[in-house]
Amino acid sequence: MLSRLCDGLCAVSRFLMWLGFAGLILSVTLQVLARNILMVPMIWTSDMAQLLFTWLIFIGAAVGLRYGVHYTVDVLPSDRPLLDRVLFAIEMLTGAAVSMLLLIQGWKLAMARSTAEIQSLDISRFWMFLPLPICGAMMALFLIEKAVLAKKTEGRA
Repeated sequence: MLSRLCDGLCAVSRFLMWLGFAGLILSVTLQVLARNILMVPMIWTSDMAQLLFTWLIFIGAAVGLRYGVHYTVDVLPSDRPLLDRVLFAIEMLTGAAVSMLLLIQGWKLAMARSTAEIQSLDISRFWMFLPLPICGAMMALFLIEKAVLAKKTEGRA
């Protein structure tokens, strides 16, 4: 059940990131064309690109955690069960710390910036900072899934 939820969340996230990336490319293209060919400034394109980039980075980081595509450094032997459990515990604790930091402090930051406005887009700056707590929540969910799957695997061994 949890894996199906995470699969669905990742599928929706990946589709929305695809749309966001297309919007980012379009926004930057418009900015370059307007500035260099039409000689007309389009201020909103820069703010739109920054907004989309922020969403892509943070949601992409959470999805990357789920798929295990973040960089890892292998300096210790991996064929020692006790060491593997200790390293997994450290991985889970640091992951939980990062996800909680993003979730809690990201939400506080989004709320603190909610009264400011991105003038060229006529929207609250809340939308610029909202990806932080969403990323934290998604990471926490994916870490829980990883822990549950590890527990099931450990029970079979």
